[in-house]
Parts: sequence; structure tokens; C-alpha cells
Amino acid sequence: MKIRLRILLAAFFTIIATVPVLVLGIWVERTALQTEIDHVREKHLLLAKNTALVLERYAHDSERAFNHMVLRYRHGADLKLGSYVEASYKFSHFRILDDNSQSIAVARNSTEADPFSVDERINSILAAAGDEIRYSDIMPDSAGAPTIYLSQRISGDRIAIAALKPDFIVELQTAITFGQKGHAAIVDRAGNVIAHPRRAWQRAIKNIAKVKPVQQMMAGETGVTTFFSPAVKQDMISGFTTVPRTGWGVMVPQPMSELIERAHSVKQVAFTLALFGVLAAALLGWFVAGRITRPVDAVRLTARRIAEGKLNARVPPLRSSAAPDMQELADGFNEMAQRIQDNQKSLALALDHAQNADRAKSNFLANMSHELRTPLNAIIGFSQTMENQVMGPLGNERYRGYVVDIRRSGEHLLSIIHNILDLSKIESGNVEIEDDTVSVTDLIEGAVNMLQFQASEAQIDLSVEIEDNLPQIRGSAVKLKQILVNLLSNAVKYTMAGGRVTVAAARDYGGGIAIGIEDTGVGMSQRDLAVALIPFGRVTDGAAQIAGGTGLGLPLAKRLAELHGGRLVIKSDRDAGTTVVIHLPAARVIEDAA
Repeated sequence: MKIRLRILLAAFFTIIATVPVLVLGIWVERTALQTEIDHVREKHLLLAKNTALVLERYAHDSERAFNHMVLRYRHGADLKLGSYVEASYKFSHFRILDDNSQSIAVARNSTEADPFSVDERINSILAAAGDEIRYSDIMPDSAGAPTIYLSQRISGDRIAIAALKPDFIVELQTAITFGQKGHAAIVDRAGNVIAHPRRAWQRAIKNIAKVKPVQQMMAGETGVTTFFSPAVKQDMISGFTTVPRTGWGVMVPQPMSELIERAHSVKQVAFTLALFGVLAAALLGWFVAGRITRPVDAVRLTARRIAEGKLNARVPPLRSSAAPDMQELADGFNEMAQRIQDNQKSLALALDHAQNADRAKSNFLANMSHELRTPLNAIIGFSQTMENQVMGPLGNERYRGYVVDIRRSGEHLLSIIHNILDLSKIESGNVEIEDDTVSVTDLIEGAVNMLQFQASEAQIDLSVEIEDNLPQIRGSAVKLKQILVNLLSNAVKYTMAGGRVTVAAARDYGGGIAIGIEDTGVGMSQRDLAVALIPFGRVTDGAAQIAGGTGLGLPLAKRLAELHGGRLVIKSDRDAGTTVVIHLPAARVIEDAA
């Protein structure tokens, strides 16, 4: 009695019911590190936030002590740093200065030499003083000790300034340790070290603004990130946040190697389970493999021969001992192979027809280009000659107006032909970008100059806002200018008299270049925008319909941007204007070698 494959597989899956355990073991082995990371993310971020809350409270209390000294001055009391202020807030001195940086009143720690001297650093702090208490970045005082200065203008010509030693902040940072090298670090809003396990960095007030989490803290962000630490020469994971009152950043990093080590023991157990599971599956599947290997191999070899182009290959007749299911599989495969061979012939014929049609289209476009552009160039040339009256006056002035209309119509028709051909070449993959070194400023100014007259006639304000020191880019100057001219032409065309069109350029977040064209025109709904991005798509509502056009400007600009590895982002709302941004990737930016 021949046992059918279904019964064999049922018995096989029953025997290996332990496979879920194996899958669970593999899952644990592969997610052990991620589990550790997820746990650390929550813990480190919470620790960073709690530390920031302590520093926020410390800054609040320091300001109260500072205000207490100001009140003493205003009431005519002696300015003395009491033991409570010295011990709790580490003020080394307090002064009242006039606008000429002359001391009016002084209070300092009697156990320390006066470290205060008015210099360019102090003058900058005084110049920035306002009605609210302001914290300076950490900097060396005249004695070279790291110091944070608090300043406040208390009257028209009086400024209070106090020197705060970061001892409490250092003590707080020192108290945060975990694992082997887990620690905390505290920086000011400029990325200068206030407290750090590397005391040499702390004493030297080292700037670590280039470290990834420090950059994010300087931007006011809170979160968790991974980065390479120059302090411990390892990849780290860190929670980070900022102190709102002072702008200080708190980061709590830990080496990734410690997480990997903790996950290692879990992985060992998971590996052991997976190993036993694989061995069990191999032993239990041995019997089934013996029954199905030979027929399946015959099908596999035949499939390979078909893949190599031998479409007449077929599975040979199987032995009588083969399971009926295997015989059905072989017969079904042979039937499928026959259909593939028949379909291949049909596909080859269809492909030949499609290639012929494509060649016919290309020939038509090439012939149309020649047949239309040659007479159009002649029409434009002769109309320009007549418009300028090179051969003498035309007689009636109305003829000259007709000639101008002829020239403009010819130029418009020629531009449509160019756009159609460009779009056809791009869609067929026959366009390659020849890179030039392009100045973004010159590119924008050239495009704006071309549209300036049209904008002025339409009573539209056309302005340019270009970020200083923009680097040059690699790309096709002609294609990039074509993008800008198409987009600017649309912006002017769909903006009513008295409106505004603005062209702006700046560095993009990813290191690339972003060029934006914003108008106050009629705008488009999301449905209209989808239509406008289709070649020859025309919006048929309102002012957009009145403005006319072929529907090629936006699709062509989008494809030309994509040829440069960039993208076109469009934001538009009906009656609220349109903003189009060209994002060019960082790979096309030519950074200054200096």
C-alpha cells in the first residue's frame, strides 16, 4: 500500500511538534541584544531626565540666591557671601558693575583670591545682560578655574554678575555610574564640558559639540541615540535631554559592548536550544526526505534546464515506487513547462511587435522634430526680421503686431516640441546627465532674469533669497536651469496681479541643497496636484484652466530632478498658493576643500 504524501507530512509535523520551542529559542537568541537595548533606552533616558530635573532645581535655587544678593544691594545692606550661599551654590564672588565695567559693590569668598578681572570675556557677558538672569557658557575665570557667570541688569546702568563654581554639577555627575563604563556627562549650550569622567576634559573645558548626542542636545532635543565616544573609544548608547532654564545638556551613555556581553549568556542558551531543535528536525525528517528527494530532484533539474533556455526539457517518468502525489507533481510540472514554452513563443512575438512599435514611435518623434522644428525656426527667424524691420518699414503698424504674435506663437510651439521630446527621451532611458560644476546662485539668477520681464508685466513681485556661502554642485547646468524655468514659469503663470513669487536656496538637512519656489497663486487641491504630475495632465477648474499650458512643466521638472538623484516635493492648497522644493542629494554637493 502506497502512503500518500499528505499522510507522510501529517506524521512528520506531528513528530516535530517541538519546532515551536526551536523557533522560540532562535527568536530569543536573535532578539536578546535588542531586548537589552530597549531596556537601556528606557533606563538611560529616565536617568538623564531625572538628572536634568535636579539641575533645573539647582539653577532655580541659584537664581534665588542671586536675587537675594541683589535685594541686599538694593536695600543698602552689606554684600557678603554667607556660608549658606558659599556651601550650597558655590558662588565665588558677586559684583555690581556700572556700564563702564567699574565695580560698585563686591562680595567674594574670603578664602579665595579675587579671580575677577574685566576683560573681553566679561564684557561680552555684561553686553548680553538683560532683565532676566542669564547663564553664560562655562569658561575659565581670571585664575583659570572653570566658572559659570550669572548676570542681570538691575537698573539702567547697573549690572549684577556672580561667578558660580560647577562643583555641585560635578558632584552630581560623579554620582551617576553604572556597569563598567556607564557614566553621565553634562555640557553647556555650546557643547563645552561642565562635568565629565575625564577630569582633564573638565578642567580644559573641552568642546565636544561634534559628538552626535551633544549636537542633538544643543538643538533642544530629548531622546536616545547611538554614537562613537572619543572618550572611551567605543560605540555607545545614550539617553539625553536638556535643562530648559539654562540650556545645559545631560547625556547618560553606556558602551554597547556591555549590552552585548549581557546578551551573550542569553544567546548561548538560545543557541543550545536551536542546535537541539535542528538535530531533531534533521533526524525526524530523514525518513520523509528519502521518500521525496528523488522525484523532487528530477523536477528541480528539469526546472534548471528550462531556466537555462532548454524549454523542451521535461521530467522523465518516475519509478513505480514513487508516491502518487509525486507522480501528479511531475505530470503537473510537465504540463506547466509545455504552457511556458507555448507562452514564450507568444511573448517573443508580442515583444517583437512592441519593439517595432517603439522604433516607429522613436522614428516618428525624430521625424516630427525635424519636420516641425525646421519650418518653426524659419518662421521665428523671418518674423524676427520683420518685427525688427530689417528690410524696411512694414507700412501699417498692425502688421508689426501680427508679426510679434507669429514669433511668440512659433517660439511657444517650439518649446512644446522640445518638452515633448525631452520627456520622451527620459521615459525611454536615453538621457544621461553630463555633470558640470554649477553655481546655485548663478543658476537661480539666470532663471529669474529670464522670467523677470514676464513677472513685471503681470505685476508680480519676483524675489530671491539665497543662503550665504552655498557650495557649488555637480549636475547638468542646462537641465537644472530647465527645471527652474519650468517651475518659475508655472508660478508666474498661476499667480494673480499683486501676488508674490519667491525663489530660495539653502543647505538641506541631509547635507544636500534645497531650492524652493513659493507663490501666492491659485494653488491646487490634492486631486488637482495628482493630475498636474501626469504628462499632459491639465487642471480643468478655475484660474488654472484660464492660464492654459500643455501639462508638461511639472512632470518634466520632476523627472529631470530624479535624473540628478533628487526629488521634487510639492505642497499646495486651493487659493493658498504653491510651494515646490527641489531636493538635490549631498552626493552632488562640491564641498569646499578648505
